[in-house]
Amino acid sequence: MPFIELHVHTKAGSADSSISVDALGKHASEQGTGAILVAEHWRVWTEWEQSGFEAQWGVKLFAALEQTTDEGHFIVIGPQSGETLPSTASKLLEYTKNNQYFVIWAHPFRHFFDAVGASRPPFAMDATLEELAAHPTFSLVDAIEIENAGCTERENSLALEVSQLLTKPVTVGSDAHDVEHIGARRLPIPEIPQDTTELLELIQSLSLENMPNLGQ
Repeated sequence: MPFIELHVHTKAGSADSSISVDALGKHASEQGTGAILVAEHWRVWTEWEQSGFEAQWGVKLFAALEQTTDEGHFIVIGPQSGETLPSTASKLLEYTKNNQYFVIWAHPFRHFFDAVGASRPPFAMDATLEELAAHPTFSLVDAIEIENAGCTERENSLALEVSQLLTKPVTVGSDAHDVEHIGARRLPIPEIPQDTTELLELIQSLSLENMPNLGQ
C-alpha cells in the first residue's frame, strides 16, 4: 500500500528548510511514499517543476502554499505559481473561498501552551474544548491538521481533542524542514491521486474514524 505525505518544505520555496529537491525525491522514493504535498512558505512550485520531479523520482507531487497569518498557518491548495495571498486570516479565508481553494489549518495549537510569545495562536489559554472548537476560523477552513511532527505531544493531543468536536476532515503532516524528518508523519492510502481533484477527494474522506494509523 502506498503512502502520502501532506506537509513538506524544501529549499525551493521555504527559506527555513534545508531539504533540497533531490533529497526530498530520493528519501520519498526510498521510503515508498507515492505522493507528496509540498506546502512552501513563499511560493508555489510551477507545473514544469512538478512534472520534472515526478519524472525523475516516480513520486506524485502536489504544490501548495503555507501562508502565515495573524491567526496561524494555513496550507492552501489551489494557488498558482506567482500568486500572492493575503496575510491576515480573515482576508485569506475570504479570498480562498472566493477562489474555491482548499484550506487546511496547519498545527492550529502550536505554542498554545506558551505563556507569552508572538507565535501563540488566537485562543485564550483558559478556554474549554468547546470554546476552542467554537472559534469561528474552524468553521471557515476545509480541514484540520491534527498531528504534526514539529509539535509537542500536548499540542497534537489538543488538536485531536478539539477535532473530535468538529465535523471536519483531518490530516497529519511531517512538516519536514530537514531530511531527517521526511516521512515522519504520512498516511497509507489505497491508491495514488492522479490530479488535484482526486487529492481533494482523498483529503475530504479523511476522518478520525478512518485514520487508525496516525503517525506512520
